[in-house]
Amino acid sequence: MIPAISRNSQHRPATRLRQLVLGVGLALPLLVSAQHDESGQAHLDWVPEKSVPEALRDKRCRSCGGRYLDPLAESDPADDPETADIRAQASESELQGDDVYLRGGVSVDQGYRQLRGEDAHFDRSVRQGTVSGGITLREPGVLLRGKEAQYSADTGEASIRDSEFVLHEQHLHGTATRLRRDADGLLFVEGGELSFCAPDDEQWAIRANSIELDVAEGLGTARGAKLDLGGIPVLYLPWVRFPLDDRRRTGLLWPDLSSDTSGGLDIAVPVYFNLAPNYDLLYVPRYIQERGTNHELEARYTDRRIGFWSVGGAYMPEDDRFQRQRPEEGDRERWLSVVKHNGLFDQRWRSRVDYSKASDVDYFKDLDTSNLENRRRTNLLQLGSLDYLGDDWLIGADIQQYQSLADDINNDYQKLPQLTARFRGDNTPFEFDPIVLAQYSYFDTDDDRVTGQRVYMEGGATYPMLWQSGFLKPTAKYRYLEYELTNPDNAGTDSPTAGSALASLDGGLYFERHTALAGRGLLQTLEPRIFYLFSEYENQLDQPDFDSAELTFSYNQLFRETRFSGRDRLDDANQLSVGLTTRYISDEDGREYLNASLGQIYYLDDRRVRLDPRDGPLDQSSSEMAAEVNFYPNKRLSLRNSLVWDPDSGNMNAGNLQARYQRGDGAVFNVGYSYRRPLTLVDRDIVTAQAHLSTYYPINDRWRVFAALNYSVESNTSIEDMFGIEYDSCCWRIRLLHLRYFDTAGRQNPDFSDPDLEREYSTQVQVVLKGMGGFGSRVTDLLEDMIRGFHDRDY
Repeated sequence: MIPAISRNSQHRPATRLRQLVLGVGLALPLLVSAQHDESGQAHLDWVPEKSVPEALRDKRCRSCGGRYLDPLAESDPADDPETADIRAQASESELQGDDVYLRGGVSVDQGYRQLRGEDAHFDRSVRQGTVSGGITLREPGVLLRGKEAQYSADTGEASIRDSEFVLHEQHLHGTATRLRRDADGLLFVEGGELSFCAPDDEQWAIRANSIELDVAEGLGTARGAKLDLGGIPVLYLPWVRFPLDDRRRTGLLWPDLSSDTSGGLDIAVPVYFNLAPNYDLLYVPRYIQERGTNHELEARYTDRRIGFWSVGGAYMPEDDRFQRQRPEEGDRERWLSVVKHNGLFDQRWRSRVDYSKASDVDYFKDLDTSNLENRRRTNLLQLGSLDYLGDDWLIGADIQQYQSLADDINNDYQKLPQLTARFRGDNTPFEFDPIVLAQYSYFDTDDDRVTGQRVYMEGGATYPMLWQSGFLKPTAKYRYLEYELTNPDNAGTDSPTAGSALASLDGGLYFERHTALAGRGLLQTLEPRIFYLFSEYENQLDQPDFDSAELTFSYNQLFRETRFSGRDRLDDANQLSVGLTTRYISDEDGREYLNASLGQIYYLDDRRVRLDPRDGPLDQSSSEMAAEVNFYPNKRLSLRNSLVWDPDSGNMNAGNLQARYQRGDGAVFNVGYSYRRPLTLVDRDIVTAQAHLSTYYPINDRWRVFAALNYSVESNTSIEDMFGIEYDSCCWRIRLLHLRYFDTAGRQNPDFSDPDLEREYSTQVQVVLKGMGGFGSRVTDLLEDMIRGFHDRDY
């Protein structure tokens, strides 16, 4: 994953470490202290979990069996050692010419810096000295210990033998045979190691011949390094660079490793370039065993004047497997281009770009193996928009088209362009609010279909009335459509027009009463609502369908002014919608425990305007009944349910049930069921019934299992299923995931009982060394995609 851009990164630990190193050359001449009499890991500020205050026992503490507790954590950061006086104590001191000797019981405090030692010698003639025995240098967040040190008071150069160091906030500790600081402030660790593990359970470590720590830049560089797991070297790294803080760094990121039946072994090695504080670049060479090498690139730029930009894509010169499977395509090149932008200038101008284009319809199926949602996409959006946000007007210009990724879906019409002007009413109660909307659209297509221009306008007024016990909102407006067409589908006019008056009345009441359930004080509401809609019928036989569709029925549609999306149909209506909602709200904190809604539309006339003018009128006297129930008994459990029931046939036309339970230890349980049969308006859809189960479950503090299943009830088969296991310790984590799924790309309505439908398999592994990063980020993407409510964590 590409690191996030941040303009105001804080680097306090790095600054403290740099100040501490600078202080070595200034304060070591005064350093003397008694030997430490500590045992175990207490000398590194490590405290076992049972001794950690309850308020500090976080997930990391429980996972590691303890934590570093900094005794100077509450120090005043304004007490800067560079400007503070030096306070020194010693049992004995001796001056022999230019030589100063300090012995026994000496401590030096300078601001929030503390220095302790045993014996010290300083030669004033050359301003150099030596300290031996039990050296301790401490600042908030940083601890250095050693046996012997040489230093120069003039240059700040210092060398510490047999040293240990701790960075409390980073949970990092290490050792060095020799720790040296040069005149430029660089630290050189010879014969050293570092680890983010607990000091009494070092499961992995980086051991190196030499390590260079540039605390000013927040970078570490190791040469001749080995990665040890359990004391066994598993990886040799002749050169490796790693961060000391959270600043973005140029360099190699951890690779991704997986294997699946669509391409074999899959290895990606990201390279990140931190070019400036406000722009960066990510290049990912990716080798796929049965296909070839894919080159992926993303460049990002952010500026307060022109907003955020992301430009990238991918290019594969040759795809051997694709050529074998689709020889009719000819060209084996495969590519993807992506441009995204969001901007807001002067709080008036808002801009957006969302453009994606792929070389072929199978691109995401074959090459985007980290996200099943992307593999299910049936089209790619190509949009550019610019809006002016005036005090009274919203004016926008859009350019939009789609690239189809399904063999059974035609490319949608292109809007080249669409211009919209809308009056921005303030909806003030008991005042007339004008309604003014004008829209011009030009529709084009690469197919042999009708194209042309469309003008849509509406004008009218609304008068919102609002009381504490209810609301009433009458609306009246007139809608008008006009076209200039090229290649019309029939022998009708190439300039059809239509106009229709519309009036509506929307009203509701709020009733409240106090009640109690299971000892909890609750406020129950009862909210009846009626919505009357009348719109004139106008013959629209000669009008094309550029961007309209009949909406799938749901509870929200009860109170809409149209049953169509888009602007190509002025629907006729004479209907009354009735709805009822009840809520249960906590008296204590205002949290909503339950809301339930039920409603239906009663049709007073047949509806003659259809998306396809050849279809007959809709003559039902009432709609299906729509219901929604959402239940939140506590912060962990949620139940959501929506239903559409046809009282005439007795059929349940649509249903969706989702239940989720989340625990404080990260456990997630999901159960879901969705069902849909052809509805009254959408009579071309097939019946679908699917069940969903998923979980992420901690067995104990170390082991976790996770699984997901999407099951087709009508086909009696699993559509997608995933299983995996995770081991998570204090300082490293490994996940192994196995995934099965059907290859449904290129099909809008796949038949899962089709024996020719291919099932794909994928196995992926993720290893994370906490504090250093890891490889296999695609596993996290799959878990977040298939397990609702799952969020990755460091500990």
